[in-house]
Amino acid sequence: MRICLSLDPSRPLRWHLWLAEALAKVPGNDVSCAFAAGCHPLPLIFRLLLELERLLYGFSVQGATDSVEAALRSLPPSPAEQVDVVIDLSGEESLPSGRRVLTPLFNGVPGEIGVMAALANDQELLVELHDTARPSQPWMARPASADRAVVAVSLDSVLSCAVALILKAMREETRSAASGVPGPRTTVPSLSALSAIAWETSTVASKVIKFLDILARGGKAWGIGWRFDQAASLLDKGGAAFKVLTGDAGSYLADPFPFRHQGQDFIFVEQYLYSKNRGCIAVVTADRSGTAGAPQIVLEEPHHLSYPFVFEQDGQVWMIPESGAARNVSLYRAVEFPYRWTREACLIDGIEGYDTTPLRHEGGFWFFVSLRVWRSTSWDLLSLYRAESLTGSWTPHAANPVLIDATLSRPAGAVIRHGGQTLRPVQDSALGYGGAVTFCRIDALGESEFVQTPLGRIRSGGFGCHTYNRRSGLEVIDLFGHVRGLREVTTSYRLLVPEAPVSGPRGQPLSWPVSRPG
Repeated sequence: MRICLSLDPSRPLRWHLWLAEALAKVPGNDVSCAFAAGCHPLPLIFRLLLELERLLYGFSVQGATDSVEAALRSLPPSPAEQVDVVIDLSGEESLPSGRRVLTPLFNGVPGEIGVMAALANDQELLVELHDTARPSQPWMARPASADRAVVAVSLDSVLSCAVALILKAMREETRSAASGVPGPRTTVPSLSALSAIAWETSTVASKVIKFLDILARGGKAWGIGWRFDQAASLLDKGGAAFKVLTGDAGSYLADPFPFRHQGQDFIFVEQYLYSKNRGCIAVVTADRSGTAGAPQIVLEEPHHLSYPFVFEQDGQVWMIPESGAARNVSLYRAVEFPYRWTREACLIDGIEGYDTTPLRHEGGFWFFVSLRVWRSTSWDLLSLYRAESLTGSWTPHAANPVLIDATLSRPAGAVIRHGGQTLRPVQDSALGYGGAVTFCRIDALGESEFVQTPLGRIRSGGFGCHTYNRRSGLEVIDLFGHVRGLREVTTSYRLLVPEAPVSGPRGQPLSWPVSRPG
């Protein structure tokens, strides 16, 4: 396939190079580059802010908006004849001739300045990819940002997701054998809008500088909430009080997973140690009389560990903790439950995956996992993998990433069965990490499809929340905020306004989940 990137000569940026390199890795692709006649440089305030942040934070990692003109000009020039796909990164009306044209917009604006406008106006971040192969239905992504108060971080996150969205559109439309007849070019805002947007975003400078030195912690930390109720879950009751357990002065607790073993209840958690700047896995004993023991570390590695997904299979107790920092998904087996574990296998290597959540379905296994690519967060790209057995060969889903959405992607606990429906807890991180937990009904899951529908959401007052689990009547959540000294918190569950499925064609419901409430 012949692909041409149309670039503005005043804005040859690193994220364009990420895209070119990723496209060139696909067998059969020929990637070329054409520089537009007009120049529409980013506003001066844009560059001043990035330089200020570089000085204050000492950024050394090469960012998405760094200029890489020499590398992009080294790409082959656009051929004289028509190409298969033109990716319009310039916004020019006059483009190289292509059977298909893809045009990304950032919060409705053709150019990176749209991200700045969204930050200035406290809007959710949005990428639309207009495609002449499907003119009435743009491809959509809702990226997250690790820190909306830092422009460079937000740009890295959004532009990384833009690359992922373009690659996804290329793969899926290629598989569907789209017609070679060019459709009408999608109508997008003209580049004359950039001057107006640039003027509007002059206010960004004061906003960003005001928050540059605010640290994410600010006295806030994670803790866990827990309660016993054999008869009804939070989803049944609509509201419930949870006892709160926090770490000591040198640590915090998060990502709780309950497990009942030989008549005793345990809560496995991430215990983050400030002294080591990484998490490890700890266990807390929980008594149905309402008391909980102190956390005891049971698994520690040289890299960060969290999200201890504990489950039973073939008479053994297993754990799949999050180990994205090690770029793998590893399986551990309990040698002496719950205090001794051994690493049994590496299930997937070479991916920076977060919060891996297994699901048994139709005789095989699936993983839901959030990936981090280029400079994205790990909160907005959901990928699926399938294998015939737990330690078998894991195959990526044909539509990976199946979602690029900060509100509905990253797993927030085990898939559950409730009210005759299969529900997947997900993290809503649109405006910040761990904002709330949404429950999505899984409508279809297959080798080439995935469909989910948001149904309800749990909130804990002014506290953030990004994990929910229930097993054998022991129900757990986590909390972010001023949790030190907090003994109890009231949490609610509310249904959402009915929505249509958020992806793919509708399929058959799943047969059974990994865990069931109750």
